[in-house]
Amino acid sequence: MKKRIFILLLAITSATIVQSQDKLFTIDEVVMKQRTSLAPERLAQLMWLPKGGKFSYVGKRNEKDVLIIRTMPELKSDTVLTAEELYNSLYSNNPNEKKFEKFPAISWLTNSSLKYFYGQSFYLYDFETKRTKLLVKLPKNAENIDYESNTNRVAYTIENNIYASDIASADYIDNLPSASGDMALNKSDMISIDGSYGIVYGQAVHRNEFGINKGTFWSPNGNRLAYYRMQENLVTDYPVMDLSTVPAKNKNIKYPMAGAASHTVKVFIKDFKRNRNIEVQTAEPAEQYLTNIAWSPDEEFLYIAVVNREQNEMKLNLYDGNTGTFIKTLFTEKNEKYVEPEKSVVFVKGDKRKFIWMSERDGFNQLYLYSVSGELIKQLSSAKQHISDLLGFDEKGNAAFYSAYSEDGMNKYTYSLDLKTGKTTKLTSIDGIHNSMLSPDGNYIIDQFSNINSPRRVVIIDNKAREYGSVLNALNPIYDYQKTEIKLGKLIASDKKTELNYRMILPSNFDATKKYPVLVYVYGGPHAQMITNSWLAASDMWFLYMAQQGYVVFTLDNRGSVNRGFDFESATFRHFGNVEMEDQLLGVDFLKQQKFVDEKRLGVYGWSFGGFMSTSFMTRKPDVFKVGVAGGPVIDWRLYEIMYTERYMDTPKENPEGYKESDLHNYVKNLKGKLLLIHGTNDETVVWQHSLSYIKKCVDEGVLVDYFVYPGHAHNVLGPNRVHLMKKITQYFKENL
Repeated sequence: MKKRIFILLLAITSATIVQSQDKLFTIDEVVMKQRTSLAPERLAQLMWLPKGGKFSYVGKRNEKDVLIIRTMPELKSDTVLTAEELYNSLYSNNPNEKKFEKFPAISWLTNSSLKYFYGQSFYLYDFETKRTKLLVKLPKNAENIDYESNTNRVAYTIENNIYASDIASADYIDNLPSASGDMALNKSDMISIDGSYGIVYGQAVHRNEFGINKGTFWSPNGNRLAYYRMQENLVTDYPVMDLSTVPAKNKNIKYPMAGAASHTVKVFIKDFKRNRNIEVQTAEPAEQYLTNIAWSPDEEFLYIAVVNREQNEMKLNLYDGNTGTFIKTLFTEKNEKYVEPEKSVVFVKGDKRKFIWMSERDGFNQLYLYSVSGELIKQLSSAKQHISDLLGFDEKGNAAFYSAYSEDGMNKYTYSLDLKTGKTTKLTSIDGIHNSMLSPDGNYIIDQFSNINSPRRVVIIDNKAREYGSVLNALNPIYDYQKTEIKLGKLIASDKKTELNYRMILPSNFDATKKYPVLVYVYGGPHAQMITNSWLAASDMWFLYMAQQGYVVFTLDNRGSVNRGFDFESATFRHFGNVEMEDQLLGVDFLKQQKFVDEKRLGVYGWSFGGFMSTSFMTRKPDVFKVGVAGGPVIDWRLYEIMYTERYMDTPKENPEGYKESDLHNYVKNLKGKLLLIHGTNDETVVWQHSLSYIKKCVDEGVLVDYFVYPGHAHNVLGPNRVHLMKKITQYFKENL
């Protein structure tokens, strides 16, 4: 007997992608063009200039790239530079040099000069002289490049060592050699000397968890550089096969699995004025996480959020930037489940005595104002909404600006916050996903947004929410294609109070009297959100393709997904797969209530955590789905990385029941439907052993399962081969569903 589940179908927001013709998508199109010709128009390299209420972007004139500056408040438009002019300033006397195919990536240094990166070199273009200045030409194998604009220093890594180049004295050069040719390097300092396999400098650590995405941190004026040193000698080697050689060769990587020995990390400081390296005294234990590194405005102090390996305690520590010595713990955060700091301290503009800290300590990610002594001055925000980004301050530092999701996670808005009174003002009112950029003086905001009806709109508002004009209203790029209908809605979970967001795409030429097969796309894990009030075609147009092929395409965000508060996200703690399947099955029951759904033809597809979910459904709930596809699937959480797994599952020793329950090897015999597993052979995120061990278990148990590998591919199959991947998945559903 099926367990009775209470469902409340809330008001459904419907949006029809209005079409005038009956063109059908091809898989090649939806894979290779969804971010180009089938994507809404965008303003490339949209950014503010350093001063004066001006912003720029790369546009088109006579089908050629041009740099455009708009000036507030009139929104006056000036074309200030063409790609050809920039090229001529660089290679005026070298007609054989390959011209820019598009405008290179730029950033403004001043209102009259910009920096760009081309041919492994940084250049400066001066608008007054219309000349190009070589800043630095880096070695061809330089990686993790981090440019500092105040001193014109560049930090970078070669293999596992870290370097820094001082390029402040470069001269103007009118006729440079080819970008691919040889050139004497600028004076460089090799900061580390013992980098090797197992000792890594200047790169992201802790497998990019805790908001870590780089390994170098410049002080505000560029006089000091903090950087990571990661030692992995105790981490077990894991084999990754290079199949491009004959015979194939093994390449070991360091992969710390749950419950095993982890890497150890230290932080060092390079003091350029004193020309010395300093170790920051972060103390024991060795296995801890050093996260969210930030400098004080005067460069005298370093802030590090130190998280214990258990991930249930965080200490915000203060260190001396001159000596590296520990000064004090400013405050501590604890949680019986886990803590996860992802944003470093941000000092209030013009006040080096106060900083803002972001934390989920009260259930939602909020803003807290602290003094440099560690005293909590006040909690700045308290609404039940996840604050995603602190955008900046007004000119006097009296107001802060931030982005936050609505309580249901469907919309994201922009707000201003008076730091003295605590008054919060909503600056963007149209429902949708708003991604805002605050001008350096805090007077204006570039607001880019979309919703289910609007592909993309860019407007300029001031810090009082007054709109000055629209810069872009993108047309529907799939106007000529066959109509599909998208519905957004909510279900109520089994606790009778938690709302779960879903999206349902109906087939082309939908007929409510017919029965349609259903494709359920699932992810379900932490740090991901599938359903928002945004333009769908910008994320995965394959869903629209499948709807044109006659499928109902359904996706639901279960408890455990992001941007809904800590209780919602941590509901899966120590038991991956249980709550997630419960919520997803609620969606399945809802689908079965629709008269147009053929409940005997349900399919499920997911990748990574979604691959874990798809395989779970096919074997732990084998009577629900007829067909499943699992890409890059986690099969046994003991084989996954320490940082992620131990946060949500504790260690295998601490939580043996949870690991056993979620180990999908234990359910192989239950498989009834058709299951296809897909894996890249060089996957360094979910290692190949997951699916290989599962296939071996299937063979041992006499269970028939389908398997496909992508030689040489990592966790995601990208590039032209992705067309092959999506054709394979599509074929599998068409043949079996």
